[in-house]
Amino acid sequence: MREAIKVLASEGLVTTKMNKGAYVTEVDRRDLEQIFTVLSLLEGQAAKETAIKASEAQLTQLDNLHHRLEKAAADRDTEQFFEINVKFHDLIQEIAGNKWMNGVIEDLRKVLKLQRRDSLSRSGRLLSSLVEHREILQAILKRDPLGAEMAMRKHLTRGLEATK
Repeated sequence: MREAIKVLASEGLVTTKMNKGAYVTEVDRRDLEQIFTVLSLLEGQAAKETAIKASEAQLTQLDNLHHRLEKAAADRDTEQFFEINVKFHDLIQEIAGNKWMNGVIEDLRKVLKLQRRDSLSRSGRLLSSLVEHREILQAILKRDPLGAEMAMRKHLTRGLEATK
């Protein structure tokens, strides 16, 4: 049990207090704004690099994931949408190929995991997110690095707005 708590604490999901135990880390509005600002910069950079570096096979993979996002949205399956969404973002990061940037993104996403999943259930957010992913994909497929970066940053800004 202690080892599990240490792992959760190292991921920022649990806060330990001396002689008081472990508590789930609370993320307030200011924390969310700061985290989304950093994510927007990093994931925007990853999308930019992906537009430059992606092979044709990788572009096909991204396109296939997006088709799966479309299906999940059409089925109103938020759980499936969330899972594919994570894979879409992960693939962009993988293609960008910056292990240090990806490590920071992964750590920040762990802190946000519950808030992000909940935001998809808000009215209209699932479809808005789908449109935003389509814009990211289109810019990457056109090999438009600045367009990809701006589309990703816009997507994350809207994600923050959906947590209100």
